[in-house]
Parts: sequence; C-alpha cells; structure tokens
Amino acid sequence: MKRIINYFRRIYRLNTDFSKHEVLVWKSLKKIHFENEWYSGVYENEKKIETVFCMADDKPKRFLYAITYYCFYCTVKVLDNYPIELTTELFILAAHFNNLLNNGTVKVNTEDLFVEYLVKRDVLIPLLYPEEIHYQIVRHHYTSNDIYWAFQKLVDENEAPAIIIADLLRKKEDEKQAKKIEH
Repeated sequence: MKRIINYFRRIYRLNTDFSKHEVLVWKSLKKIHFENEWYSGVYENEKKIETVFCMADDKPKRFLYAITYYCFYCTVKVLDNYPIELTTELFILAAHFNNLLNNGTVKVNTEDLFVEYLVKRDVLIPLLYPEEIHYQIVRHHYTSNDIYWAFQKLVDENEAPAIIIADLLRKKEDEKQAKKIEH
C-alpha cells in the first residue's frame, strides 16, 4: 500500500506546475532539518538553511543548503583563511579531488582565501524522491570530512598533495576492508 501511495505522490509532484517544484523541495528540505532536530537557521526568502555540523576533529563548520535556479545546493567551507604561499598546492589538491569525486566540486577562492566543497543537483530527483535530500546531506557531510582532513594535512603538515591523496585512498580502502570483516 505504501508503494502505491508513493507512486501517486510522485505522479502528483511531477504533474504540478513547474514553478512549484522548488517550493515542494524546499518544504521537504525544511521538514528533514526539523525532524532531525539539527541546529539550523532558516532563511525563507532565499530558500536557504544554514546548519552547524562538526567535522572529523570536532570543529564546527557551517553547512549551507539552498534551493535556487532549479537546483539543490549543499556547500561548506572546508578551509578558511589559508596561507597564501600554499595556493599552488591547494589548487593541486583540489584538482586531485575533482578528478576523484563523482558528485561535487572542490573550489579554491583566491580572493577570500577559502576552500569550499559544493554539490549541486537538479531538483527533479529530490522532487520525486524527497528522502534523497537526506541522503545527499549525509553524503555531502561524509565527503566533506575527507576533504577537510586532506586540506588540514596540507596546511598543518605541509604534506605533498599527491601523498595526501594516496594516504586518503589507503585510509578509505582500510575502512572498506574493516567493514567487510565486521559483516
């Protein structure tokens, strides 16, 4: 019965006026934040939600979620006020990530000296499958932790970008093997 209800809900959402698609996804995004009781600031006019989540080392970071231009955006600054002398290495590390990532982009802002991770998705998928909003938020946070770890390693330890990526890939493979052993 639940499958039939979800099917008709999708048909209804798909057949609503194109201009209401963003509104429906916006309502779903707010509902997910409310249900999970995340500490958030909601900006109705801009269709933006700012949430604070902790990164790998318990440092709070502001995550921004927005519905605009028929897209669902997730973004976070993974590195603020980086040392200008590391700009070349930051670009190299960002390029490594952009080659590896299936979703999202790592961007280096040279004007304001920060690095951000941005995921952009057409609102059609969250419109038809509202639960996908939650999954995207979780994936974005999970991936942000890895990106944050890598850029912190570059800034704190002055490690070469290629070695950082190799360490990260090894770390991910070890985590995958540990999960296999647990199951």
